[in-house]
Amino acid sequence: MKTEADELVRFAKRLSYVKGAVVMKSESGMPTIGVTGITGSGTSTVAAILAERGGFVIHADKLAHEAMAKSGPAYDEILKEFGDEILNEKGEINRRVLGERVFSDKGEREKLEKIIHPRVIARTREIVEITPTGHTFAVIDAPLLIESNMHTMCDSVWLVSASDEKRIERITARDAIDEAAAKRRLQSRAGDDTLRPHANVFIENNGSAIALRSRVEIALKALSHRRCGWVGMAALEV
Repeated sequence: MKTEADELVRFAKRLSYVKGAVVMKSESGMPTIGVTGITGSGTSTVAAILAERGGFVIHADKLAHEAMAKSGPAYDEILKEFGDEILNEKGEINRRVLGERVFSDKGEREKLEKIIHPRVIARTREIVEITPTGHTFAVIDAPLLIESNMHTMCDSVWLVSASDEKRIERITARDAIDEAAAKRRLQSRAGDDTLRPHANVFIENNGSAIALRSRVEIALKALSHRRCGWVGMAALEV
């Protein structure tokens, strides 16, 4: 029976196949890693580990929330599209109410994304270009990195995956929602098979926090920073 340690050894060996220079996509010359995955997969945890290793993390969800704020650039358009029934007593957008609506209706979700995505993408580009000194690379943590086409801004795209059982467990604990609502969120997204062709690192996150950290650190070490860009690797399942 394979142990977690055995799996990490296998992972490290497969990462030895490093090839080809990746063309830098950031105009500032700052290497950029895109981290994505279906909700509950653990992308924020991966991003946090990368931050500890010198990465400057841009959280797309946070930018989306800022855009939706009462003073944000998307507030009026969202209100016009979805009506004041999505507001709380303070006149702010109730993200839970809006979420229940868009996660159960593809058309509604697409309307919201059409409003939010351009603003998040534009703001992300601005931040990447002014990444503070003291950081060796930027990280874009975005659940919809690939669907919004933001993966084209990245030098390396990491797809974090987990079983649906593990994802549901994490979502219900994180968002205080029931299992049915968690399943609707999963079903509203493209699956890993659709996202995988756009990623060059595929990280499985069904095990312990220690195992995930080990995978992230080994993958990061496999990316050598050069003047001409980053040395990338073939599509890799880890």
